[in-house]
Amino acid sequence: MTARSIRPEDLDACCALGSGQWLVDVVRTLWKEGRSSPDLCFVTEQDGTPVARVFFHRGSPSTEYHVFGLHIDPSADFHTAGTALLTAALSGLTKVGATKVEHAIYDIYEREPARMQRLLEEFGFRLYQQKRRYVWKDAGIPVAVPLRLEFRSFAIVGEDAFTDAARRVTQGTLDQADQTDMKKYGPDAAGRMYVALLKDIEFLSDEWQLGFLSDGRLCGLVVPQRLPFEDEGTINYIGVVPELRGSGYGFDLLMKGTALLQRRGLKTVIAETDVLNRPPHAHLERAGYAHKGTLKALRLDPRQPANG
Repeated sequence: MTARSIRPEDLDACCALGSGQWLVDVVRTLWKEGRSSPDLCFVTEQDGTPVARVFFHRGSPSTEYHVFGLHIDPSADFHTAGTALLTAALSGLTKVGATKVEHAIYDIYEREPARMQRLLEEFGFRLYQQKRRYVWKDAGIPVAVPLRLEFRSFAIVGEDAFTDAARRVTQGTLDQADQTDMKKYGPDAAGRMYVALLKDIEFLSDEWQLGFLSDGRLCGLVVPQRLPFEDEGTINYIGVVPELRGSGYGFDLLMKGTALLQRRGLKTVIAETDVLNRPPHAHLERAGYAHKGTLKALRLDPRQPANG
């Protein structure tokens, strides 16, 4: 088996492994936007036939990369094909100066998630977070938003106020990844980073919302977004300031975000929350979201040895 970066003309054959035209469209869009390129896409071949592939796109900052489209065909030896693929891919990422690589394994999509995790860990990936995945389906009934909060959009409050709100709602969070970011970057830098990351996905300033109490105090925020390349929405960021937690305001924010996505015509909304961050689980179930699988998020610094 041999592994290499792909050529543009290889894309259809690579995506035909377990996917199809939708993945071709995703990759071509990322190439067009400059967030990925053929040299960030890799294939393992056996006798000239693709048997495994993986793609990467740049994040924010640009030295951080995200895995997508990782697939090893059942016809190939999993470990041999996967090892060749990741060896070539991580070598390529090192050459372009990658400082972090992230991948999420969804147990509802991956054929053998534990085996995929073991393979990634051989290359130095380490588990840093587990999340529960919830799904809301539009039943044709308008989502009723509680009236306890006054909502103001990013377009009204401006970037500084929204960034400060992101900083405040992340303080004391139970989300493991956010805890790590807060310790590493500090509250102010982490708030700015979250806003930048969210803007990379989709930025509609009228949709991003801050919720306020009747006396004008900030309660929390919610960022509903359309998932890239999917006809689905997501509650991508949501939080309540520490002093108001425990009063059910997370449910109010969740309903506002869901209502905005429903108004945009999105029939499915995804929300993912840390397994240890239990309060949102109850809010999601109360709002009609159903638990559908879990994910394991893994992270790698390709500059470090696999056993480092």
